[in-house]
Amino acid sequence: MLRYIYENSDEMNSYKEILKGLKHNDYRLQMQFYDMFAETTYRSAFAILSNGSEAEEIMQDTMLKVLTKTSLINDNESEMRKILRRIAVNAAIDVLRKRKTHLHFEEIENITDCIDDSDIDENALTVENIKQSIDSLALGYRTILILKFFENMNFDEIAKQLKISQSSVRGQYSRALMKLRNHLKSNINTD
Repeated sequence: MLRYIYENSDEMNSYKEILKGLKHNDYRLQMQFYDMFAETTYRSAFAILSNGSEAEEIMQDTMLKVLTKTSLINDNESEMRKILRRIAVNAAIDVLRKRKTHLHFEEIENITDCIDDSDIDENALTVENIKQSIDSLALGYRTILILKFFENMNFDEIAKQLKISQSSVRGQYSRALMKLRNHLKSNINTD
């Protein structure tokens, strides 16, 4: 991901100053806005798609959308970050739908085989173990976990995004956690 380098500025302006510049189409301040939020927006798309070029395209489209439709701009920096992340996540989900990748969401009535995570040695866990375990999950499971943990969506929001029932989301979430725990447990015990 390329980052814009300022030729005439040694430091970034405050968020409030950037907002004023956005309203006057100040190119330099638009680029500062871009730099301020590009990485978060990119990561949100990448978490869903696991494809750098598609995530970058979504990030750029998201930034362009917000910069051309100033009604989407929020005065609060953390709220703006949430808005951009939500737009990027929605766009990433749309890309998944366009790929005609069918997300498999099983209806699960009872999950009795859920293991106790006390069986996992937390000291042996690494970020790489967790990432590999999440990546090993089926797309449907992985998507729900990412939306829940990394995008902080609740079950109702996830259900609306994926156009499935809330009970399916809850079931898939429980099943995904079980599979994740089992995968982590088996990987740690074999290392």
